[in-house]
Amino acid sequence: MKKELSHLDYKELLEEAGLQQIQEQVSKATGLAALVTDPSGKPITRISNLCPFCAIINNTDPGHARCIASRIETAKAVAKSGQPTLQLCHAGLVLIALPIKIKNETVAVVIGENVSLEPLRLEIVPELARELSLNGKELMEAARRVPVWTEERLREAVEPFHTFTDTLSRLLYSKQELQEKTEKLAALFEFSQVVSSSLRISEVAQKALELVFGLTGATSGSVVMLAGETSESIEVAATAESSKEFRVVPEKEVIEAVTREGSELRFDSHPEGNTVEEKRPALSMPLKVGDKITGVLTLSGKPEGAEFGEDEARFLSVLGTSLALALENARLFQGLEENAAMLKQLIEVGQLVSSSLEADVLMGYALQSMKEVLGVKWCVLRLLDEETGELVLKASLGMGKDLQAEVERVRAEGTILGEVLKTAQPQFVEDLAKCAPSLRLPYYSKEIRSVAVVPVLARGKVLGTLKVYSSSPHRWKEEEVGYLATIASQTGLALENARLYSSLRDYYLSAVQALVAALEAKDVYTRGHSVRVANWARACARVLGLGAQEKEQVYLAGLLHDLGKIGVREDILLKPGPLTEEERKEMQSHPVVGSRILEPARFPAAVIAAVRHHHEDYGGGGYPAGLAGEEIPLLARIIRVVDTYDAMTSARPYRQPLTQRQAQEELRRWAGRQFDPRVVEAFLRIPEDEMEEISGGGGGGGGGKGRWIP
Repeated sequence: MKKELSHLDYKELLEEAGLQQIQEQVSKATGLAALVTDPSGKPITRISNLCPFCAIINNTDPGHARCIASRIETAKAVAKSGQPTLQLCHAGLVLIALPIKIKNETVAVVIGENVSLEPLRLEIVPELARELSLNGKELMEAARRVPVWTEERLREAVEPFHTFTDTLSRLLYSKQELQEKTEKLAALFEFSQVVSSSLRISEVAQKALELVFGLTGATSGSVVMLAGETSESIEVAATAESSKEFRVVPEKEVIEAVTREGSELRFDSHPEGNTVEEKRPALSMPLKVGDKITGVLTLSGKPEGAEFGEDEARFLSVLGTSLALALENARLFQGLEENAAMLKQLIEVGQLVSSSLEADVLMGYALQSMKEVLGVKWCVLRLLDEETGELVLKASLGMGKDLQAEVERVRAEGTILGEVLKTAQPQFVEDLAKCAPSLRLPYYSKEIRSVAVVPVLARGKVLGTLKVYSSSPHRWKEEEVGYLATIASQTGLALENARLYSSLRDYYLSAVQALVAALEAKDVYTRGHSVRVANWARACARVLGLGAQEKEQVYLAGLLHDLGKIGVREDILLKPGPLTEEERKEMQSHPVVGSRILEPARFPAAVIAAVRHHHEDYGGGGYPAGLAGEEIPLLARIIRVVDTYDAMTSARPYRQPLTQRQAQEELRRWAGRQFDPRVVEAFLRIPEDEMEEISGGGGGGGGGKGRWIP
């Protein structure tokens, strides 16, 4: 941007041009004393070729001061009029002054002196000598020698001065143009460097405004990005102003005019003002990348209400090209970041889908992913109730509890949700206040202004809808809708997998229960034992703070822990008396046999390990591997405690059952030797009513003297 040169700048330019030497040559050629001053009369050069009369006067302080005052008066008169001036100095000699102009502005004054158009009045010389404390005789001699010229001769002598001033004007103009171009290039380079130093749109725009303020003197401004091909949707990248009342973001009509015409537009940012300064003249410039207008730069608030000149507008246009490119790079980078974030979230959701079958966890993670990536306020997942045709709220983020309760079940017909269910295609609305009734929601909230809805699909069937809301009008990008559709597809797949898993699990549990029933049918005393062990084991795991998966696994292990007894001869299983050594070995083989039965069916490894090691003793010495302490899988340690408890509290042909309190005391007595103390303590904290509810039935394993052997 153009920087106004000061008189000091012009002085430096004149000195660089060898002004003193040129002045002395012109003075010698014309016979006039010569001096160049600034418009205020301050000398730029040393005076040359003074006549003896003037030299004597200038050699005294009072005389020098009078000569300076005469020159200042003459210089100011020329600066004011812009025209050559002829005046008389305090001693009656001629002062002729010519302006040196740059673009109609007087930047310096050339003064010629030393001569008179008529002989000096010698009668004033003695008085002048007394006033200046000079030798009267010497001053009188010098006065008689002052050159007396005719007007014709003076005009002839002035011609070289005209040539001198014209030459200096052209020289200064060229120097100024060169300096301005250099400064513009430097400003453009600095501007390009600064705006290219960041890849954040807001940072780029803010830095650009700060630089432009320094170059133009503007005090308010904004950078607006066009979000689409038209001015219908805009994004304010940055604003800067001295106070909020001076914030200048152009109205829609201004942006439309700038984008339509492709050129700058001038307007008053505060047209209600009374003065030009209060109206704050503004300038809006298009930001172009190639032939495409991508934004608008607006400035206002120059000092004293000054308008932006044509030169400024042209230079701002050049800066605007650099700014537009920097903003476009930042926008592309932001898009890459957003796409990368979307891809990362998609990968994580995909990994969760492939590693988890918990529908609630999957739905919650999917919504959280959308909220983080898209920056939306609300996310809602609804599933279709095929019996009623209603969409049922299954998960949400950002929605208040009152609204959740109010819209838990909604009818989709005649709304945007119905359109999605009917077409199985995404639907999105930029501004709900302006859309057709058929694209509105089945409920109203003033906080919802924009919505995007995608179908949740599985095997070509619509399971429900996934929605995101914005509290302000929002133009949904293609990649945003694509991301939503992908998340919805993954969610649909996850829900279908969870449904299939649930069906498979139910079938699987039915098969397990059939095996357990077949086993327990051999012995009336063990009937219900496995179910009680399974339920107590799950309750104990809950008290221990284990997760849902571990609680499910220990339940299965409880059901299946005695499955290996299918391989034990019935006469051994039902023998009322003590077992022989051989019979005991066969009975003790049942944990290994049970685990081998389960392995081909691909039961969870933790379940198989719990079945295999549920007869290991915490203090060592159990079977089949003789493990001790933490070597024993935790689920097996749980089964060990609850299996023994059920055995102690169950009747046998050869003994009566222990009471609940007696059995609990036995568990405490053998904690640390036969049982894990932490598991015993957790088991004993199961609520009394839950213990009674689970124990309603007969049968356990078996008992023995000393160590308890279920």
